[in-house]
Amino acid sequence: MSCRAPCTTRKARLKTRAKRMGNMPPDDLLNRRKFLSGSARLLVMLSSFTALACACTREKEEERRLTDLVIEQGKLVLDLGENRYQALKTIGSGLKIEITLQEKPLLVTRVSETRVAAFSSQCTHAGYEILLPEQGILACASGHGGIFDLEGRVLAGPAKSNLPHYPAQLIANRVYVAYPFG
Repeated sequence: MSCRAPCTTRKARLKTRAKRMGNMPPDDLLNRRKFLSGSARLLVMLSSFTALACACTREKEEERRLTDLVIEQGKLVLDLGENRYQALKTIGSGLKIEITLQEKPLLVTRVSETRVAAFSSQCTHAGYEILLPEQGILACASGHGGIFDLEGRVLAGPAKSNLPHYPAQLIANRVYVAYPFG
């Protein structure tokens, strides 16, 4: 009959457990425990960030639905007298219009004193969003080098086709865009 003294220290308990687990050294058991507890903490943090991101996305979708756009005879109407469309008064500038249930916003630019252009703000190369105009050109947010003019035509970069455009007119301080809603 063998008589063993009870393990009183943590290190002694780990040695006993190591013997049962195939002679794994106690230091490896501690590292394994730290790794598993750290991984569990990381997983909890990531899941909470994911939940927060989903909530923010839902809020953004809600904002898109609540946008009060004016539609007349199937055309989007932007009144340049309204503060939110002031950017279109300046030649070479533009703005993005959020459309319900569309992944990327509509991009409208002021080409000249009498002309505007409207097109998709999604790059034809890899689908990244097109940034607002700077110095009369549009650049892809991806940094791939895609550059377009104010009418959405390719100037440089990996994109080989122009941005999909929508007929747009400037009449009496109002912009009319024939956009396929729905």
